[in-house]
Amino acid sequence: MRIVFMGTPEFAVPTLRALHREHSVLAAVSLADKPRGRGHKVSPSPVKACALELGLPVYQPARVRDEEFLREMSRLAPDAIVVAAYSRLIPSALLQLPRWGCLNLHPSFLPRYRGAVPVPAAIMHGDEKTAVTVFRMDEGYDTGDLLLWREETIGPSETGTQLLQRLAEAGAETVLDALRGLEDGALKPIPQDNIEPGFQRGEILYTKPFTKESLSIDWNWEADCISNFVRALMDVPTASTLWRGEVLKIGEAQPYSGEVGGCLQAAPGQIVAIAKGRGPVVAAGQGYVLLAKVKPAGKGWMDGWSFAQGRQVSIGDRLG
Repeated sequence: MRIVFMGTPEFAVPTLRALHREHSVLAAVSLADKPRGRGHKVSPSPVKACALELGLPVYQPARVRDEEFLREMSRLAPDAIVVAAYSRLIPSALLQLPRWGCLNLHPSFLPRYRGAVPVPAAIMHGDEKTAVTVFRMDEGYDTGDLLLWREETIGPSETGTQLLQRLAEAGAETVLDALRGLEDGALKPIPQDNIEPGFQRGEILYTKPFTKESLSIDWNWEADCISNFVRALMDVPTASTLWRGEVLKIGEAQPYSGEVGGCLQAAPGQIVAIAKGRGPVVAAGQGYVLLAKVKPAGKGWMDGWSFAQGRQVSIGDRLG
């Protein structure tokens, strides 16, 4: 099958490699080069770097609605356009171009988690299962008919970064299966409104890109919610709070059931104990949280015990 691939981040790379292995990839479309890493050196996206390695033409239109770009896609005459984390709405002219349409790889159940960050959202909500979903795009935002999905179990300690990497590999194979199913007629598109009630249904959530404010821990949450929030954001982009007027990043936080002395009525965000060899224990809206891994302003990552000892953390200190 003749394929045009559209994607940008590392999540999309396994799918591009899988398509190149089994199909004729005519070109890759990616967002513009931008400053990356600590040195802020302008460099290509992971998808562009992979496409160049594979010897594929790369397009980086400023706008996917540009007539010149649309004419070029029409000239290529793809059988299908495969999209994975391209992060731009695809115009109708492009959606209608390929014989099999534009197929999108989404790292979650649909219609449950639509939008930009479904992987962290699933962990934050305490889900035990997630999925990779391939759907045929329409002009809505993750609203197109479903073609194929594959369930995946979320590990009890799996971080958002780890889960996204695993879903990227599973998604690549699911895209290949979807293309085979379309070619041999085995797949029939299913409108999202027709999905049977169950794990994929319930409240439909539109997940939005994180802002600085949305990464801040609300200590009024229950301990399990705080732990899941931190786990979902571990590595990138990282949960945070305030401690003594400075940003304190939290890399790992665990529900705590040990002794907390006489601080049973502590306010949410208040340090109620220092667990020996482990770290500070903080009161949540319900329960307690152990800060197992933190990064103070201007310092590197350290375990909670080293933080408590080196920074003279005291019972009664407030976070947030």
